[in-house]
Amino acid sequence: MLHLAGKLAPQSKLSLVSGPALQMQRELQWLRYIFVGVEEVKKFVPPSYWEFLDNADRPPHVVFTEEHDKLKTGGEKWMKDTSNSCTIAAALIATIAFAAAITVPGGNDEQSGLPIFSGNNIGFIIFAISNAASLFASSTSPLVFLSVLTSHHAEEDFLHALPSSLIL
Repeated sequence: MLHLAGKLAPQSKLSLVSGPALQMQRELQWLRYIFVGVEEVKKFVPPSYWEFLDNADRPPHVVFTEEHDKLKTGGEKWMKDTSNSCTIAAALIATIAFAAAITVPGGNDEQSGLPIFSGNNIGFIIFAISNAASLFASSTSPLVFLSVLTSHHAEEDFLHALPSSLIL
């Protein structure tokens, strides 16, 4: 019974979630649900059965790893491709945000050298704060995407770490 939980879901079930990485996450959630969370399964299956071997001398967790190898490889490729694309877009946005941060709207006063709109103008203060926030956010995103590119992509990473880092 536990070996069946390690089998790859049918394509009709996998296609409910887009992207191989998120499909792998769903499969890991299902496996964790079966092996850890279901009290009914624990009632009917003795602890010694959790490591029983199938006809090919494989325990249930090895069946899962072998059955999901192509999905894991596809998930790695999807994560890297998505991260590459997002890194390029984030770097371009960071460049624009940096240019906006060092350019003072309205120019500087020739006498004092201060920005023309800086005197008690609430709009200028809001602009400066939002500009600083956008520069911070846009310079942080390429770093997050680079961390996805350089991560290990282990089977367990697809459960929480990799999908959540792409969502950020």
